[in-house]
Amino acid sequence: MASYLIMTPPGAAADDERARFIADGFSWAAFFFPALWLIAKRAWLLGLSVAVLQILLILLTEAPGGFTAALIMQLALSLLVSLEGPLFIARKLAADDWTLRSIIPARNIGTAEEIYFSKITATDRHQRATPLQSIEWSGTGRPEKAAGLGFFESYGER
Repeated sequence: MASYLIMTPPGAAADDERARFIADGFSWAAFFFPALWLIAKRAWLLGLSVAVLQILLILLTEAPGGFTAALIMQLALSLLVSLEGPLFIARKLAADDWTLRSIIPARNIGTAEEIYFSKITATDRHQRATPLQSIEWSGTGRPEKAAGLGFFESYGER
């Protein structure tokens, strides 16, 4: 099951139809075609850098003993882009002032869209129904911080 990062354009509402759902997981297309995948996702500078690096690795194969080294480095580059590529895209959007609205674990993008938009409509109905906007649960006036366990973030999963 993948986690989907939902990001909306600058100044857009949470239920904007231009919201992007970015799957935080392994991408086979990015593994086999890392530079083209990044360019297709509009990460121009990073895509061109990976393309130049791939060309240099191809040239390295002609050096004596360079074939194995180039193959290992190409595999490492492909793994890096396929595993971290979606987060590169999310960071690029965040740098362009896109807003991270939610992170939803789902089996596929259709399910993630259904969960996200149903939460948005339920939240809108709830906010219209309740006149009180803030309720303090602690005596300090600050929201309590939840404790986290382990090295990995749960993204709100239970």
